[in-house]
Amino acid sequence: MQGFGQKYFEEGVAIGKARAKAEAMTEGEARALVRLLERRIGAVSQTLRARIFAADQASIEAWFDRAIEATEFESVFGRN
Repeated sequence: MQGFGQKYFEEGVAIGKARAKAEAMTEGEARALVRLLERRIGAVSQTLRARIFAADQASIEAWFDRAIEATEFESVFGRN
């Protein structure tokens, strides 16, 4: 019975590690986006930072691509 439980424990650990790695990657991309925005456009508000750090990886990647040539926040995020 120990082998049976061990298998599921190890799968759970592997899933947890994969999730942690994905979250760390998303956070790193969010940090890079904030840095790019600050260099290209200017100070990033706390509200916008919160939006960026709460976003999923696909959104962050799309914003980053738009931010590369952006001159204003609206061209990256739209008008809200």
